[in-house]
Amino acid sequence: MTRVLQVLGRSAGGIARHVGQITEALDGHGMQVDIAGPIGLPINMPKPPIAIDIPDGPIAGHLSAIKKLAGLLEHYDVVHAHGLRAGIDAGVAARRTKRRSLLTVHNLVRAEIAGPRSILYRRAEAAAVWATDHTFAVSQDIARHLKTTVSRSADKIEVLYLGIGDAPHVTRSREEIRSELGLSNTTALIVSVARLAPQKSLEVLFEAVQKMDKNVLIAVIGEGPLRDELGRHVQGLGMSERVRFLGFRNDVADYVAAADVFCLSSVWEGVPLAAQEAILLGTPVVGTDVGGMRELISNKVSGRLVPSRDPEALGAALNEVLGEPGRARAYSTAALASLSERFSTDAMLTRLRDAYAG
Repeated sequence: MTRVLQVLGRSAGGIARHVGQITEALDGHGMQVDIAGPIGLPINMPKPPIAIDIPDGPIAGHLSAIKKLAGLLEHYDVVHAHGLRAGIDAGVAARRTKRRSLLTVHNLVRAEIAGPRSILYRRAEAAAVWATDHTFAVSQDIARHLKTTVSRSADKIEVLYLGIGDAPHVTRSREEIRSELGLSNTTALIVSVARLAPQKSLEVLFEAVQKMDKNVLIAVIGEGPLRDELGRHVQGLGMSERVRFLGFRNDVADYVAAADVFCLSSVWEGVPLAAQEAILLGTPVVGTDVGGMRELISNKVSGRLVPSRDPEALGAALNEVLGEPGRARAYSTAALASLSERFSTDAMLTRLRDAYAG
């Protein structure tokens, strides 16, 4: 039996959901798959994680994390880390214990988001790829970037889409959600599932809706360091009655399924799981043309993509989808057909099973 340890840091929901999906699918099927990560992950895991804290910073606490991981790896054959910091710590621990190591890079940090700190992230990318035996990138865009940044290790980098799985379970009807939110029959619902952080550029979504002439409510699901700042921004726009911050929720699918549009206004994305789930639920997607979004949505074929940081363009795209229900349904149908063809969960799990077995 191959023993696999999944390692993740203080993860946002998408990465944690992916780790849970792998563990649930492969554990007990000729493999033992366990999870190591921080207490209080935002997603319910299929088995309790082994408590370990991968620090957010570049230096402090990592030696302790590496030591603990090295002790854990005495009981495993392979470690699969998710994210750069987890990749570095797990990779170093694996080298010390002569265990095989894999890394999945789910996101990149762009200079326009991190500023001068982006130099540290470029170094972290190189260190994580170097430390581990093989790297999976969740999009073509991420793979191209890594192969350029870490050119000497380009042959270790492979694209592996996360896989879509089944549509998330919906527990309440559209009518129930709209009633809960106090929506009239003429109010459109836009849902965004996003960490409240600079990457997601939610202020652009708020400014886009402010410019629209339609009666719209935005429901934002997620938490993050910009919660208070975004609340003040909404107040400054005079939109307090048009935006609801719902925080972390276990019933995200209920809101996405009830939405007229799912929207991401990000300045950077990998291939966001939240957008994939919206497609599975039949909700049309409007987003920014960044990162791996083109691998999910073809503009004006399966949804709408607009330039980032452009409230006018985003508002126009939202107006189109909300104003033309027939076109919105056509977008949703085309998006689901494309997603089902390209993002096979079975293919993803088969590749990981082979990688774990060595």
